[in-house]
Amino acid sequence: MAEIRLNREAAYLTNARSLAHIAQAVYSDDPLEDSPVLRKTFERIITLRGDRVFGLVAGDPHNVVLTFRGRDDDEQLVESLAYGQTQWVQGRAHSGLVKLLEGIWQRLLAGFFDVEAHEKTLWLTGHSLGGSLAMLAAQRLANEGFDPHMVVTFGTPRVLDKEAAAAYPTRLYRFVNNEDAVPSIPWLTLFDTYAHAGQEVFLLPSGDIAASRHSTGLARRLDRAHHIGEGVFPSGPVHDHSMDEYLAKLDRHAEKS
Repeated sequence: MAEIRLNREAAYLTNARSLAHIAQAVYSDDPLEDSPVLRKTFERIITLRGDRVFGLVAGDPHNVVLTFRGRDDDEQLVESLAYGQTQWVQGRAHSGLVKLLEGIWQRLLAGFFDVEAHEKTLWLTGHSLGGSLAMLAAQRLANEGFDPHMVVTFGTPRVLDKEAAAAYPTRLYRFVNNEDAVPSIPWLTLFDTYAHAGQEVFLLPSGDIAASRHSTGLARRLDRAHHIGEGVFPSGPVHDHSMDEYLAKLDRHAEKS
């Protein structure tokens, strides 16, 4: 694992790479044992365990990171599709994910108290539905007097309605990897509508980042043209959803920069 460095004055991609390493580490059943860089970076690490929720609150002298594990079980993901929306901080949000967050909220606040989160720069991250929980947590934390600095998610589906998405209070970067299908999931509901919040950062097959002025199709064609002779890059909806693949592309991008 690369060294974790978070700096509110650094470029968002630099911070996103560090947060990606943390989002990957939380997939381990014992992240503190399997990811020594976490212990090296953070003085205090608190585990959050709830009903189908696993996360970490990690604090160093200047920063606090909240991250949630996504769900890598297809059956659990399909189960989540059945939920509609409920009233949220502003607008409406996915009721199943709101329920999961509420189940650990008091433990989360206790963890924040232990790491003195009010006095530090607050970062939130997660992959897949873990990113959705991070998004919801940032919105609720802002409503309760905290000041989240940045949210970075990877392969995260829509979780808010249009009103809540438009009013999102925190800087949010949503990384979408090429053919990852999860960010485009059409939740199965008759009356509710879902929208993405924040800024999309689209990762191309080569690992380059698509220009915001280009459509997805044009960006892919330009990417192929610029990388002729480099071989075929693996891709596909399942492959591109992997947190390992998000991290590999961000590492590759950092090495080329």
